[in-house]
This record gives sequence, structure tokens and C-alpha cells, in this order.
Amino acid sequence: MNLRIETIADMVKPGVIAADIGTDHAFLPILLMQNKKAEKVYACDVNEGPLKAARRNIAKEGFSQQIETILSNGFEHVPYDTECAVIAGMGFYTAKQILEDAMERLDSLKQIIVEVNRNVTDMRAWISSHRFTIEEERLIHERGFDYIAISFTTKPHEEYSDLELLCGTESLRNNAGYEEYCERMIAKIDEILQVYKKEDARKEHLQLEKSLWQKAKVKTR
Repeated sequence: MNLRIETIADMVKPGVIAADIGTDHAFLPILLMQNKKAEKVYACDVNEGPLKAARRNIAKEGFSQQIETILSNGFEHVPYDTECAVIAGMGFYTAKQILEDAMERLDSLKQIIVEVNRNVTDMRAWISSHRFTIEEERLIHERGFDYIAISFTTKPHEEYSDLELLCGTESLRNNAGYEEYCERMIAKIDEILQVYKKEDARKEHLQLEKSLWQKAKVKTR
């Protein structure tokens, strides 16, 4: 089991009926049941192939009664008793489309967890644009890559600041390893600035981002 799945499973509120949208091999639903985090889990995927593998894994672990596999494009066939939805391991634009196609359902959820492979700033900006509330963020550093898992609800919240959108909310800044994460982000920007010679809007934007990361790093001390 990889660290991303373990972290997301730990973020799920205890005792919920959960739906893993884009379940692949159902590793997350199985872990939720093993850890007694969920009452029931819907393992959902848009393709039948992954669901076949999911059913084998679920049966092997003895959870066929607690985990139901569902062929579903996003929320399309996800049962309405779902309390927690997990959308993880995909790109921002796919996750965004899944959420936007189900806007009328989001209010009924106690918790929504998203973990996108890239463009986490865009994910936060989308949440912020709808005035939703980010309840928790977790930093996952695995195999040399950084991932952010975000738990949010539709509870009203003022828009987040530029610092929060780029560098994460206070809950992320409280994560172990956050200062090192900031250093990695600053180093990436420095690499670009070393070879970027134009004095233009892009360079100005990169310098602004660097200053925000430096500010976020200081806030952790």
C-alpha cells in the first residue's frame, strides 16, 4: 500500500459511507474497511477493466459485503447515501469536471477529499472560487515527488489569499516536512530563473511565487 492511499484513508472521517471515484484496484476502499474507518464503501470507476480487478481484490480480502463496485462516470451512478467522496490520483481538469458535473450533490456530502497529480494551486483556486471551506491538507512526499491531499466541504468560507492558494492553508503548513517542501518549491523556481533571461510578466510572476514560498517557509518557524 502506498503512502498516498494510506494518508487519504487516514483523512476520511470515521463511520461514513464513502465513495472512491476512480477506484482503480479498490486499494483505498479495502484499506478503509481494514482500518474500520467506513461503514460501507462504493468503489467506482468509469471502466469495467479496473472494476474486475477491484472485485478480485475485494473478494480476496473478504469485503464483498461491505464494498460495492459501481461502473460510473464520476458521480453519475454513485448512490445518494454517500457521505464522503474521494477523488484521487488523477489530473486537476478531470477532478474539476467530476465535481462540476455533480455540483447539485456536493452539499449533501460531509466531506470531499481531492488529491490531484498536478496543479494543486488550481484545485485550491477552484475550491476558493466557490467559497468552499478547506478543512485539512496533508503533505505526501513519496518517491521524490510531492502530493497534496485536500479535504473540503461546501460550508461557506471567504476566498483564500494568494499565499494560501499557492503554498497551502495553515493546516498544510503544520505538516511535518513542510519547511523542506517550501525549499523544494523555491529550488524549482530558482532553476527556472537561472536560465530565464527575459524581463517580462512571466519572470515577475516567478519572482512573486518565490517570495510567497519564502514567506510561507518563515511562517512554519
